[in-house]
Amino acid sequence: MRYNGAVLMKQKADYSVIILLAFLVLSGCVKQSDVVVEKKTTMEQPAAMIAEKVVAVEDKVIAPEEAVVDKLPTKVNLNVAFATQAPNSDWGLPYQEACEEAALIQARKYFYNEKLDKAIMDVEIKKVVEWETAHFNLYTDTALSEVKRMAEEYFDLDVEVSEDVSVGNIKKQLALGFLVLAPTAGRELGNPNFKQPGPIYHFVVIRGYKGSNFIVNDVGTRKGEGYVYAAGVLTNAIHDLAVIDGQIFRPDEETALDDSVKQSNMLTGTPRVLIVKGR
Repeated sequence: MRYNGAVLMKQKADYSVIILLAFLVLSGCVKQSDVVVEKKTTMEQPAAMIAEKVVAVEDKVIAPEEAVVDKLPTKVNLNVAFATQAPNSDWGLPYQEACEEAALIQARKYFYNEKLDKAIMDVEIKKVVEWETAHFNLYTDTALSEVKRMAEEYFDLDVEVSEDVSVGNIKKQLALGFLVLAPTAGRELGNPNFKQPGPIYHFVVIRGYKGSNFIVNDVGTRKGEGYVYAAGVLTNAIHDLAVIDGQIFRPDEETALDDSVKQSNMLTGTPRVLIVKGR
């Protein structure tokens, strides 16, 4: 009788579990497919495998990068102070080749909450050009790897190079409060405020977005503060300096080449950006 009683009690318990699972499925708390998998797992697989499956399911539910993408704000516009790369309207050297430097100066001032105006930009450009000349033996066209080194060693910024130049990734970085410095084939931007036909190699600071547009500080024009580029136009223009025959292609140094060839070479450079995360 004890044996039969135990069997009966086990059967009742099993029925109770089945009724409970059926209630959860009908109420939407548990998916039917989840119930089947769980039943099979519990009966046929060892505890270690069960734990592994639970971790996998939890990771899928709470993956933070997915949560960030799903919850992007509709608009981001970081308050980055602006001054052009030619703060006194002098477009001679070094200013005409100082877009990388001016972009980094703006990033530094933003994250360190420091003042920026025309006079400060002028002084800062001259100082960083001096540093570049000492460390790179040039300053006119610097590749993103060199800009990264400047950001870290001279400006004391926390930066990361990314080859994901998709609209979604750039928006995600901005939503996290980061700035995105973008090297571009400048003539692809089609900015009517540039001295035409525009720069072959050019840096912009991406500071925000709204809808299908990016908001930038474009140091190449006095009208560049909060300038708006269509997202597709900007991402298509993003190119680092190309490497040709094992050497970094620097447009300013290639005096014998026609501008059309320089522009064509620029478009062979790898699309990548510098994400500035802060101090």
